[in-house]
Amino acid sequence: MPSLRRTRKKLQKQVIRWTIWLGITLIFVIGMFSGFSWVEQQVRGTNLPRVLARVNGVEISRQQYEQELMRIAQIGLQRLSPQDWTFYKEHILNQMVDEELLRQEAYRRRVRVYRFDINKRVDEILQFQLASLKQQYEQDKDFRDFVRTKYGSLDGMVQDLRSQISRERKQIEQEILQEKLRQLVESEVKVTEDDLKSQYTKFKIRHIFVGFDKFLPKGKSPSEQDRNQAKEKALQKATTLRERILKGEDFVKVAEKESDDPTTRTKGGDLGELSADSLKWRIGEDALSILAKMKVGEISEPIEGFNGYHIVKLEGKKVELPSDYDKVRYKCEEKNCGNIWLGEKDEKKCPKCGSTKIKKIGERKKELMDEIRQRRTQERWTNLLQDLRNRAKIEIYDPELKAIIASREGNTEEAIRYYKEALKIFNENPDSRRNLLFPDVLHYQLSRLYMGQGKLKEAEQEIRKALEYSDDNELHIQLGSILMLQGKKDAALKQFLKIANSRPTPSQRYIIANYFEQLGRKDLAKEQRKLAEKESSPSGLPIPFQIR
Repeated sequence: MPSLRRTRKKLQKQVIRWTIWLGITLIFVIGMFSGFSWVEQQVRGTNLPRVLARVNGVEISRQQYEQELMRIAQIGLQRLSPQDWTFYKEHILNQMVDEELLRQEAYRRRVRVYRFDINKRVDEILQFQLASLKQQYEQDKDFRDFVRTKYGSLDGMVQDLRSQISRERKQIEQEILQEKLRQLVESEVKVTEDDLKSQYTKFKIRHIFVGFDKFLPKGKSPSEQDRNQAKEKALQKATTLRERILKGEDFVKVAEKESDDPTTRTKGGDLGELSADSLKWRIGEDALSILAKMKVGEISEPIEGFNGYHIVKLEGKKVELPSDYDKVRYKCEEKNCGNIWLGEKDEKKCPKCGSTKIKKIGERKKELMDEIRQRRTQERWTNLLQDLRNRAKIEIYDPELKAIIASREGNTEEAIRYYKEALKIFNENPDSRRNLLFPDVLHYQLSRLYMGQGKLKEAEQEIRKALEYSDDNELHIQLGSILMLQGKKDAALKQFLKIANSRPTPSQRYIIANYFEQLGRKDLAKEQRKLAEKESSPSGLPIPFQIR
C-alpha cells in the first residue's frame, strides 16, 4: 500500500502541473473572446488601421492580433522590456500569417475538418480534464464533495467544462486542420534502407567554393536585385571552373587558385571525410542526395550552398553502420520483470530474470529509419511553410510592424520613417496605448537605429523621450551606452548606478558590470556580478517582474 500511495502522489503532481497549464491557457483564450468588443471599440477611436495585414487577400484584423498579443503579455505575469515587445509583435504576426497560409494550403489540398472531428476533440479534452481533476483527490468522496460544492452535480460540472472548451472551437478547428495537413505531408515521406545507409556513409571530398559576396556592389547596402545578380554571376563562374576541370585541368590546382574558401584553398580544396549531417552543414541541403548518386572520381554540377556555389569532387565513400544496426528490441512479459533490451535475433530468454516469456517489440534498423522519417517530415514541413511564404502576397498595413520588418531587413531609413509614422498616430491619440502602441518602445527603437547610423545626438534625444514615458532599465542601459560613446563618462556612470540601485534582473546586472569595468570601476563590476549570481533563480532563469 505505501508504494501505491507514493505512485498516486507522483501522478497527482504531474496531473496538477498539466491542469494548471491547461487552466491558464483556457482562461486566456476565454479572455480573448470576451475582449473582442473592447478591442474593436478602441480601434475606432484611433488612426490605427483596422486590418493589420492581408495574406493572399485574406484579412488579419487588428482585433485578432491584439488579443493574441495581450495573451502573450499576461502569460507568466512578466514585465516585457521594449526589446521584448518588438520581438513578440513580429513573432505573433508571423505566427498568424503562417496559420493562415497553412489553412489556405490545407483547403487547396482538399483537407477538411468536420463537426465530428471537432466534437471528438472536445470530448477528448473534456475526458482529460475530468481525469486530471479526479486525480487531485486521494478519496473519491473528496472529489464528489468538490463537485457537489462547486457545480451541484457531476452532470453540471461536465456541462460547464464542455461549455468552456466549446468556446475554443475555432482554435480547435485550426489545430485539427494543421494536424491533418501534417499527416498528409508525412505520408509523402518515404524512407528506404538505402536512405538509412546513406545517413551512415562518409564521403571523402574536395571542393571549390565560389561565394556570392564577391559579386555584390561595394559601398552600399545590397538590394534584392543586387543579390539575385550576384547569385547568377557566381553560378556562371562556378560553371566555367567546372568546365575547365572537365577539359583536363587539375582540380587541386584550380582550387588553390580560384576557391573563395580560405580554409581549404591552400589544401587544394580538401574537406576530408564528412558524414551526412556534416555534408549538409558544410556544403548545402542538396549535397547528400547529389553525392549519394555520384561515383568516386566524378565532379558535381555547382551545388548551391548557404552563401555560394560548391563544385565537389568525390574521392571516396564508405558506409559505417552503428554497432546495434541489426539488433532486435525485446520486452520481458514476466509479471515482476518487464525488462526491455536490445539483443540478437532469435533470443529465447530474458537476460535479467531468465524468463522465456519474451516478446519482440521492434528492430533497431526500423527505429533508425523512423528517426530519419521524422526528421525528413519536419524538414518537408519547414520547407512547405517557407515555400508558401515565398509565393504568398503578404501586405502589412500597421506602421510599427512595417518598421520592425524594415529594420530587420537592414532598411534603416525606411524603418525610421515608419516608426515616426507610428509616433504620429500616438501623439494624435494617446489612447492608442490601449491598442498596445507604446511611445517608449517606438522612441527606444528609433534611438537604436540612429545609434547604428552613428548619429549619437539623435539617438540620445530619442532615448530621453522614451524615458519620459517609462523608467525601464533597458532604456537607462541604452542611454548609458550612448553617453559612453560620446565620451560623457560621469553621466554614463550615473545612469548605470541608477540601474544598479533599482533591483535589475541578473542579466542586466551582468551588462552593467561590463560597463562599470570599461569605466574603470572594477569594484562596482565585481559587486554586480556577485549580486547577479545570488539573485538568479535555481533554474537559471531571471526572476520575473510585474506585468507592463
